[in-house]
Amino acid sequence: MSLFCKVRGLLTGQSVCSRLVGSTRFASTAEEKSEEKNAEYGTLADTYDPEETMIEREAVIQALRNKSRLSPAHRNILHGKVPYDEPMTDAHLTLLYKKKIFGRYGRSSGFDPAYLWPTPEEVAKKLEYDRIANPYSVMELAARERAKVEAQEALYKERQMKIVEKMKKLDQWKREVRERADKKLKEVSAAKAKKEALIEEVRRHFGFKIDPKDDRFKEVLLQKERAVKKKAKEEKNKARQEKLLQSMMEKKS
Repeated sequence: MSLFCKVRGLLTGQSVCSRLVGSTRFASTAEEKSEEKNAEYGTLADTYDPEETMIEREAVIQALRNKSRLSPAHRNILHGKVPYDEPMTDAHLTLLYKKKIFGRYGRSSGFDPAYLWPTPEEVAKKLEYDRIANPYSVMELAARERAKVEAQEALYKERQMKIVEKMKKLDQWKREVRERADKKLKEVSAAKAKKEALIEEVRRHFGFKIDPKDDRFKEVLLQKERAVKKKAKEEKNKARQEKLLQSMMEKKS
């Protein structure tokens, strides 16, 4: 029993020593980290620049304000500013692009207008183009436009006069349309009555009631129609001959 107690005492003493060693190592590590952090803070404090910090902060604020999600170039165009602060492509280095930007934004574009002025050759080409594209002078153009307006006014007056003349004949045209419609209606009624009379005559020809769809009825009806047409033609020729004879008699007298 006493031997067991001695062994236990030895083991307990070793564990206590190991704990003491571990706590000592942890304390030294914490002290080293604290010293490194203090050194880092000291370095940041030495390099701290309030002006640069304010500029960076202002840039962040401006970026957060841009809720449109437009690109910087498009946002500048929206606010009437030059799209790019520096050339982005080769096209931005051309004289044509610089002229365009200066013409739109003026002095704020940063371009010197002395270098953008056209050369004598370009001025000559422009004058030649204007001479071919616009061969008429200002006075000639005004005269041509005046003649065009006068022609349009004359055409308008002519159309108005035609409308007035036609409106005067409107009642006459309405009367003629009604007369033609009445005449057509009378002709249709007369033809219908003649057709019915002819059908009734065919029925009397057979002496009994017969279906109009019967072939015998159709044949006799066709013969009657031909006879009526022949008689009408003869009467028409006779009337023409009488009229011709009357005109000849009038000429002789």
